[in-house]
Amino acid sequence: MTFTIVARCPDTELLGVCLATSPLGVASRCPHVRGGVAAISSQCHSDWRHGLVGLELAAKGWSPEEILAAMRQKDRFFDYRQVGIVTADGRAAAYSPSKGKAYTGHRLGEGFVAMGNGLAGSAVVDAIHDAFIANAAVPFFERLVRAIEAGAAAGGELIGHKSAGLIVCAPAVERPLIDLRIDMANPLPADGGDAVRDLRRVFDAYQPLVPYYADYWLDHPDVSYAQYLDMTASRGAEVAAGLP
Repeated sequence: MTFTIVARCPDTELLGVCLATSPLGVASRCPHVRGGVAAISSQCHSDWRHGLVGLELAAKGWSPEEILAAMRQKDRFFDYRQVGIVTADGRAAAYSPSKGKAYTGHRLGEGFVAMGNGLAGSAVVDAIHDAFIANAAVPFFERLVRAIEAGAAAGGELIGHKSAGLIVCAPAVERPLIDLRIDMANPLPADGGDAVRDLRRVFDAYQPLVPYYADYWLDHPDVSYAQYLDMTASRGAEVAAGLP
């Protein structure tokens, strides 16, 4: 009951997962990302152990296919799991379970996996796949969010989306560059709410602050985030005016 994009950016080598679902707190259970290693989502009947083990195996150089085979061998309930993996070198693989609720499926692309389960239909996965390709020219964070928005627009889950998340990591950086979580849509889908819309609202507000929280504020304790935004806005105006 989740639809997801798992991907690597070939230009920046960022790894990320963006996803949405009808249950609560999806970002605390399904996505697992480690910069320079892999991005993984374990969903459908999610098992967080697969994410942790998958990252360790990817760090040892295992291919996505080898990691999926190891998961299957160790998990007697693997036919309930959906797993997508993209490693730091851009290799991608996915498994869609025979016991996933309709519609369950995935599509692979160059350096990414579009997948989902319990969806309105195959058009949801197709929309995620096609949107990710179509938005190749936009920044990676935005590209991931647009892919999930396309999945929601194609029907997503017919019962609505209570939670969503976006996590992106960079090589050689211990913490995520961005880790946004909508644990419970406000209002809930039954009252007209949608976690994908909430994720867009939060992402648009936070995205300009990614460089600030990534490293700038560590060595500039006297600069607030509001001052930083003013500084970057002023600099942007100077660049637009052709000033050095």
